[in-house]
Amino acid sequence: MVGNIKFDFSLPPNIETQGAELRRSLGMDRPVWVAGSTHAGEEDVLLAAHRSVRTRFAQALLVLVPRHPPRFAEVAAALKEQGVNFVTRSSGAPLSGATEVFLVDRLGELMGFYAAADVAFVGGSLVPIGGHNLLEPASLGLPVLSGPNNFNSADVARLLVECGAVRLVEDAAGLSDAIGELLAHPAARTTMGANGKKAIEANRGAVGRLMAFLEPLLP
Repeated sequence: MVGNIKFDFSLPPNIETQGAELRRSLGMDRPVWVAGSTHAGEEDVLLAAHRSVRTRFAQALLVLVPRHPPRFAEVAAALKEQGVNFVTRSSGAPLSGATEVFLVDRLGELMGFYAAADVAFVGGSLVPIGGHNLLEPASLGLPVLSGPNNFNSADVARLLVECGAVRLVEDAAGLSDAIGELLAHPAARTTMGANGKKAIEANRGAVGRLMAFLEPLLP
């Protein structure tokens, strides 16, 4: 068996530098968690969890990254309707201590914001979408949270859960509890992050093994 080629990916160049720059703009002294690739039906859960997190960590910031660009305006309208103090990425406006949510309404920036965060939640998993890429935040050494719906890459999700790199949550209460626990315990974040990086490294090499298997069969 050659293994799973999903583990054979490379991080974008200078991603750590990019993450550090973004973190400075978000706030060095405040807790930051990213919810990436979110779908309809998830943002309300995430916002409920964030409200609970902020009762314990008053300066906590949620970086919200919807999966599909056509939903950017829809999510912004929902934030406004709920009275959330938010700033959009496209506005270029600075964040203040009162900013609760930073809405990333531009494409191609999720990895940079993962690199700037303390904790990551990967979307498409609290609703029956099947989950998105857990390996991206794990490869950056982040503790990763996910909903239970990860059937798009069930083997990857299972491995990362079993090795202690990913924690599954069912609802807003479970999500807020997990985030609060991780924000309160830096050592737990470090351990989860190290577990993820170790698991990814241990499972690399599938592309090379596949090519070695195919080479004798090629003309």
